[in-house]
Amino acid sequence: MAMNKGSQWRKWNFHVHTKGTNKNDQFKSQTLNEFFKIFFKKAFENNVSAIGITDYFSVERYLDAVEYINGIDNELDELGNPLFTPHEISFIKSIFIFPNVELRMLPATDKGRLINIHCLFNPEYVKHLENDFFGNLENQDGYKMNRHGLVEYGKSIDSSLTDENKQYKKGIDNYVIDLKSLKNLVSKNQNFKDNCLFVVSNSNKDGASAIQKHYDLFDNEGGGLDGLRNSIYKISHAIFSTNKKDIKYFLGERLIGTDGYNENEQKEEEKNVIEQRGSLKSCLVGCDSHTEETLFNKFTWIKSQLTFEGLRQICFEPKQRVKIQDEIPDFKEEKVVIEKVSFESNNKTFTNENIYLNQNLNVIIGGKSSGKSILLYSIAKTLLPENSILKNENGIEKYDLKAIDSGYNFSLTTKAGITQKMFRDAEENSIIPDLKYIPQNYLVKLAEPEVNKKGQSLNKLVRDLINEDEDSKIEYDQFIRNVKQNDRERDQLIDSYFEIKEEVYLLEAELKTKSNKEVLEKNITANTQKVEELNKKSGLSEEQLELYKDIRQRIEQNNSKVSDFKNDFAALKDSLSELKKQVDTIYTSKEELVGALKSESIKEYYSNKLTIVDAMPQLMNSLVDEIQLIQDESGNNSFLNDNILKTVADAISVQKKALNKELEPFQQNEELKNQIEKLNQSITEDKKLLLDIEILSKKIRTKKEAVIECRKLIFDLYQKNYDEYISVIERLKRRTLQLESDGLRIEGIAQFNFRKFYKTILGISDGRRASYTNYSILSDNHKSTSNTNFEVLFNEIKTIFENILNGEYSIISKSSKKNAVKSLLDDYFFDYWKITYKNDKLGEMSTGKASFVILMLIIGLSKSKSPILIDQPEDNLDNRSITSDLVFYLKYKKLERQIIIVTHNANVVVNSDSENIIIANQKGQNTVESSSEYRFDYINGALEESFEKNEQETDLLKSMGIREHVADIVEGGKDAFVLRERKYRF
Repeated sequence: MAMNKGSQWRKWNFHVHTKGTNKNDQFKSQTLNEFFKIFFKKAFENNVSAIGITDYFSVERYLDAVEYINGIDNELDELGNPLFTPHEISFIKSIFIFPNVELRMLPATDKGRLINIHCLFNPEYVKHLENDFFGNLENQDGYKMNRHGLVEYGKSIDSSLTDENKQYKKGIDNYVIDLKSLKNLVSKNQNFKDNCLFVVSNSNKDGASAIQKHYDLFDNEGGGLDGLRNSIYKISHAIFSTNKKDIKYFLGERLIGTDGYNENEQKEEEKNVIEQRGSLKSCLVGCDSHTEETLFNKFTWIKSQLTFEGLRQICFEPKQRVKIQDEIPDFKEEKVVIEKVSFESNNKTFTNENIYLNQNLNVIIGGKSSGKSILLYSIAKTLLPENSILKNENGIEKYDLKAIDSGYNFSLTTKAGITQKMFRDAEENSIIPDLKYIPQNYLVKLAEPEVNKKGQSLNKLVRDLINEDEDSKIEYDQFIRNVKQNDRERDQLIDSYFEIKEEVYLLEAELKTKSNKEVLEKNITANTQKVEELNKKSGLSEEQLELYKDIRQRIEQNNSKVSDFKNDFAALKDSLSELKKQVDTIYTSKEELVGALKSESIKEYYSNKLTIVDAMPQLMNSLVDEIQLIQDESGNNSFLNDNILKTVADAISVQKKALNKELEPFQQNEELKNQIEKLNQSITEDKKLLLDIEILSKKIRTKKEAVIECRKLIFDLYQKNYDEYISVIERLKRRTLQLESDGLRIEGIAQFNFRKFYKTILGISDGRRASYTNYSILSDNHKSTSNTNFEVLFNEIKTIFENILNGEYSIISKSSKKNAVKSLLDDYFFDYWKITYKNDKLGEMSTGKASFVILMLIIGLSKSKSPILIDQPEDNLDNRSITSDLVFYLKYKKLERQIIIVTHNANVVVNSDSENIIIANQKGQNTVESSSEYRFDYINGALEESFEKNEQETDLLKSMGIREHVADIVEGGKDAFVLRERKYRF
């Protein structure tokens, strides 16, 4: 089976003169054979696939070229060697050669030259030209345009000429026709009309616009020749011009890029061009060579098969079938273009012929159960790295291919030449892993939940598509890390908040167990006076009493030091242990960070900068270890290692012993001594109680301040978390802006999930008191995507927070206030991507239209340039949506990515100008039996491949052209072709 990829881009040269041309022959070759050697060698070197052999009023030079090609195998050099290599011969024989007859037309332009109009003929129609064309047209003097008429006309101009060739040349040089004669011929002869394309030059020397110098004057028409010029344009199918303004004007694209340009303006401009010039037209170029040096130095890219019917497609699709540029249009990387696929079938269940694919739009059609979806499914299964989308809702794959054919396998080859099979070694990765597959009804399943406000799968799809962009994914991944960190910090803060509140409660309870401060102070004063009186009774002098007071004061200071030491030790023991955990976390985070860095220079820089972190774990270990205690046999504790605490404790102990020694002389009288000791003990205990009260009061004040600060941090974090959503949406916005040119708008919103919030809070609320009815954000009327006013939301969250704490908001007994607050302050936000298409909200669209919009999202947002496989996207779409939306979208997106689509809709096949049509057939599924040896068989080709059904051919797929298959298989196929040809007034 020959390689057929449908309509492909090839170089065409529409305007090439050859040696012996009737006017301005400047070719230097001595013989015609010598000329054609140069001619076809240059065509090969420049990879020109189609050539319009041009001459004035004649196809003789075209016939010369055809004759030369027919005998090219026998062309030898002087030594008897072939003039052309086998590769050159193969290429030259494949060139589509067609005649271009150049006519001169009245009236003369303002430059004194006649208007040139070119007639491009179907080579199969050449045999009819003598009768239908050359022998039919006459000039103003009644002479026919064939050789006899031209000779006679030359003789009539100069009777002195006796040589027929000179008479013929004289006739050629002076022969002109008028537009009316040409129009009459077209109107009367349908066969002629179907096999000829008119191309008028638009240069300001001899083209139609030369009547007023240039197309810029179209808007300022005037004068008697305007009607003639319009008639010339209306009869023409294309324009010879490389002027960029001409190209845009004749395609109805002159205003593209101007301020305020929109779809309506585009349609209006196209309408005006059609009304004024008869149709939208493509601009063509040829080298117009009259010397060997300029052969094939200009060309036009045409996307079609190398046939006249292929050429005719430029009339129906002037914007997408023709390009004037150096490089091949619609460039796609070879590694992401599937060039061919093939089935492997032992029992001839599937054809073993290669099925070739076009790099643009491939459409698979066929009758019911013809194998359309199996082919698409097989491509997807071969390439997709994850197969969940290949399965039905019951988790079973849609097609059990091995059950259809036990020896089944499937292979595909990319344009880069890499082949991969469906059933292969598990460790062999996909060669195109980011291919998109949209199975039948997939779009509807995404659309219906959105339309019915039930699902979030579409929102996730949009988010995932946005994050196909590497920079966007990095941004979003960082955002996720940030909000997860916020989640952890929020939980920690809430834990701390309730721990501190619990500490306040316990401290206040402890404070209540202490004596009254005023009572203690009075008791201390009274006991101090009693001690002084007892000391006086003991005979102590005033000086001794003062010394006694000083010793007692220092003893109390020592006792205070003991108390401070105990507090310090307890604080250090707890805090150092907690700090050690935090340091370990910091060290682990630092190691993870450095380990994740890819650049060696960046890794080295931060490794050096963060060396301070490396020493921290060891430092914390030593600090924790040095305050460890050891207990002796008597149960007394002492420090295991020397440290500052041991030094301070020893100093306090030494001081206490010294003070007790100083106190001994004042304790001689045993009875007085006992009384004084009891009083001093009471004073010491009361003072300790006073100190405890002061310490507890200070702790309570500090803890209450910490509660207030912790509450502030909790709500600051809540605000910060919301801001993270706002920030990431703004950073991802650039990815959504690119779709606005398609009329599709994606607005990112930091959305509060009211339904989830309502259900969660309702679950912890005491239904008997129904406190939730007092808050607007807990209304049952809210949807998940109801409008989010953060300020209102934030204030009500704070109010509920306070009311949970004070008991005004009643919760169920099995939920603690702490857990209730955690539920309240959980992250209910999500990045919601609100979608509108041409001002219609997605949730308000019909399921069918919403399905199309989702398709636009999948294709438009996808960063990948890999193929897109779509199975019957037109399901649930009305014909108007298919024609106005889907077809237009496919038509332009195929220029960016290879698309392979299964459809049963004629508009998708025809009006999207599919480059490659694949016809699927299963034996026994049609009223017409096929002699194909395969149960499932396929054939492919371009829309322009056309021939009527051959009743003698028993293989159904081979019995008719692709166009005829489309008309036969797809409902409305014939009408779609007619509408396509009428679209631009042809």
